[in-house]
Amino acid sequence: MGSPSPFDGSTVAFGTVHGKEAAFAPAFRRWLGAQVVATVALDTDALGTFTRDVPRVLAPEEAAAAKAHGAAAELGTATAVATEASYSPALGGFGPMVHEELAVFVDLERGIRVRHAIRQHVHVAPPRVVRTESEARRYLARAGFPAQAVVARTDEGMTKGIQDATAVLALVSRGPVELEPDLRAHMNPERRRTLRRLSWLLAARLTCVCPGCGCPGFGPVGVVRGVPCAACGNATSQVRFDVDGCPRCPEQRKRRRSTEAADPATCDACNP
Repeated sequence: MGSPSPFDGSTVAFGTVHGKEAAFAPAFRRWLGAQVVATVALDTDALGTFTRDVPRVLAPEEAAAAKAHGAAAELGTATAVATEASYSPALGGFGPMVHEELAVFVDLERGIRVRHAIRQHVHVAPPRVVRTESEARRYLARAGFPAQAVVARTDEGMTKGIQDATAVLALVSRGPVELEPDLRAHMNPERRRTLRRLSWLLAARLTCVCPGCGCPGFGPVGVVRGVPCAACGNATSQVRFDVDGCPRCPEQRKRRRSTEAADPATCDACNP
């Protein structure tokens, strides 16, 4: 049997009001022997909302770190975790939506912050104004309703977390309604699946200790580009090494990727 987890028996506070702790609890229990407990009083929506009623003023990593520190303070724990998601269109607005889910784990006793993220292309129905029942039903089907909840905006205000078609149709009967997906975790099944994947990746990383100082959390911190072009030998933007690092000391290790030569189509010299 392997060595016990550095966090065995600990309680990890989770800064959330949207039920994210359920996605993280199994992985943290399995890999770390730790219990995940959600906050009760921490208002994570105060740092910004998808619906823009509360503007986001912090970068995603800083927002997640602020939530984690707030969770640790509320529950009185030495360890805490929180996540922050962002959605943006790829290819200058002409490509699919990119969903990045970022988790930040803090250990106040060790003085470390460990970030881990997933980026993936997803289908997110764009906001649309609907004026008839048929338009509303088509939009709901496209959005993945009712598993995927929607937000409705009218001249009278905004309603979040709608999962009942009759509520949408009642609004449409009174005038135009702008609909958009509710991207909060407890209203978004795709995001919950991503959170579960992220939880296993982060928990596994927290079992990896630094070969230099023994601190947990050794893992990906960057990349080195420069795979040589197969035609001319010039360095390209393709990733040559993944870089693992320690959250506490300067120790880093490179991992070479399998690609030995880059397609000339990716070379600025051969394909300017």
